[in-house]
Amino acid sequence: MKTTVWMSGLLLLGGCSSHTPLTTAAPSKPLTPILEADRNQSGLNDPFYCKLPQDMEIKLPEFGPLVNDLERFEQSINPYVNQNGVDRESLLEVQNNFETRYYAPWNYTIPPQKVQDVSWPLCAFKGGYGSNLKPVPPAWFEEMKEQSNFEAYGTLNQKAITLKWMNIRAFPTDKPLYKNPDRPGDGYPFDLLQNSSVNYNEPIFISHTSKDGAWSYIFTNNASGWVNSDGVTPLDDATVKSIQKSEKIFVVEDNVAMRDSSNRFVAYSRVGMVLPLERSEGENYYVRAIDSNISSKILTLSNRSAHLGISKLNKGNLITIGSQMMKNSYGWGGMYGERDCSSMIRDMMTPFGIWLPRNSASQSRTGEVISFAGLSDNEKLYQIKTKGVPFETIIYLKGHVLLYIGTYQENVMVMHNIWGIRTLDKQGNKGGRHIVGKAVISTLELGSDLEDFDPSMKLLSRIESMNIFTNTPLTLTRSAKNTPKKKSL
Repeated sequence: MKTTVWMSGLLLLGGCSSHTPLTTAAPSKPLTPILEADRNQSGLNDPFYCKLPQDMEIKLPEFGPLVNDLERFEQSINPYVNQNGVDRESLLEVQNNFETRYYAPWNYTIPPQKVQDVSWPLCAFKGGYGSNLKPVPPAWFEEMKEQSNFEAYGTLNQKAITLKWMNIRAFPTDKPLYKNPDRPGDGYPFDLLQNSSVNYNEPIFISHTSKDGAWSYIFTNNASGWVNSDGVTPLDDATVKSIQKSEKIFVVEDNVAMRDSSNRFVAYSRVGMVLPLERSEGENYYVRAIDSNISSKILTLSNRSAHLGISKLNKGNLITIGSQMMKNSYGWGGMYGERDCSSMIRDMMTPFGIWLPRNSASQSRTGEVISFAGLSDNEKLYQIKTKGVPFETIIYLKGHVLLYIGTYQENVMVMHNIWGIRTLDKQGNKGGRHIVGKAVISTLELGSDLEDFDPSMKLLSRIESMNIFTNTPLTLTRSAKNTPKKKSL
C-alpha cells in the first residue's frame, strides 16, 4: 500500500507501510486544508488525482510484425460464406437430437462418471506456479484435496440451473496454477485449473459441494468441475419439465443486456444460450429465468438477438452468427467470457441445433472422421478440398481445432480462435510465440512469412484428421469387417 500526502502542493509517495513517517522534520507551514468544494474536482487539490501514462512519458506497447495471412485475407466471414456456403432448407439428422443432448444433466439420477475419473486433478497437479509467479507450496494442494471433499461425491444428486455465467474449475478455487510462467505456452493465459465455462440459465447436475460449501461440483452437457455455489440453485421436477416443454429461443448475439420486469440488469446474452420462451411481443422476446429463490422471473431480449427455435444452416444465418464469433479475443477455457478454439466452434453451431463436445479431441471424433495419417501436405490439401464440407468440417491437430470454410483464391481457408504462432529465438531454439490472441481467418500456412517462424510447427504439417460433424459416422457391419476385399475406413 502506498501512502499519498499533499504538502504545500507537492505530492509525496510513501513505501509499503502506512505508518512509516515521510519526514522527521515538522513542516514549515501548516497543511493547507482542501476546500469542500474542491474535494471531488480535478486538479492539484483533488485527493484522487493521478497521472495518466501519456503524462509520465511511458512508452506503451505497439503492434508487432504483421502476419501476411491476416493482412491479405478478409477478416470477415461474409465473402467466404457467400462463395462457399450452402442454403440448407431442411434439418439434418444431428439437429433433431439437440435438446436430448442439451438437457442431458436433468436426466441424471447419479453422477455420469465415476469418482476416480473426475478426481484426476488431485493426482495430476502436485506442483506449479501461482498468481505471484512463485512455486505453490505442497500444503496448498493438500488443502485443495481436503476442500474437494470427494468423500461426499454423489451425495446431493440435484437437478439444478445456473444463475450467472461462470468459470468451471478443476479445483474449488479461483486462484490460477501455471506450469512454468517463464516459458511461452506454459504461463499466462494457460491456467491449468481452468476447465471450461457455463452459461447463464443452463441446465446442470450437482454432485456435491466442497468442504466449506462455497463450491459445487457440477456436470453440464459437455463438461464437469467446480463452480461457485452462489451461482447455482436446485430445481424440482415440475420446474424441470416445464422448462423442457417450453418453446426455446437460441441466442445469436453476444453481450446484449437482459433485464427483468423492473428494468434491472440480470445477465448478458451469449451465443450458445438456449432460453425458454414465455411470450413474443412486438420486437422483444420475453424469456423465463430462475432466480436464487427458485422462482421464475421474466427477462426481455430483442428478437434481433435471438431466434425462435433452431436456425436453418444457410448463408444468412452463418454470416449473422459467424460475425459474432469473429469479434472474440482468445479466452483459454472460456476465461473472461471469451472463447478458445473449441468453444468458438461449439457456440457457433449451437443456434443451428448442432451439439458438439467441449474439447478439441472430442470434437475431432464427431461425425464422419477422415484420417490424414501418412499423407503429405499436398495430399492433405487435396483431401480437404475434395471431401471437406465448408462450415460443417473440423480440421484437427493436437490441442487445436479449426473450422473449414472452403477455398478462396485457390487456398484452403479456416476460421479459428488461436493464441499464438510458434517461433524460434535468435539461436534457433523452439518455444517462442508470436501472439495473435483472437479469432482469425487464415490458410494452413499461418505465420510462415514471419522471420522467426518455426517451420516444424506449421499448421498444415501438424493436422491429423478432419471430420464432417453433420454426417453420420461411418461404421462397418460385422460381415463387412470380415471381408478381406473391403478397406478399413
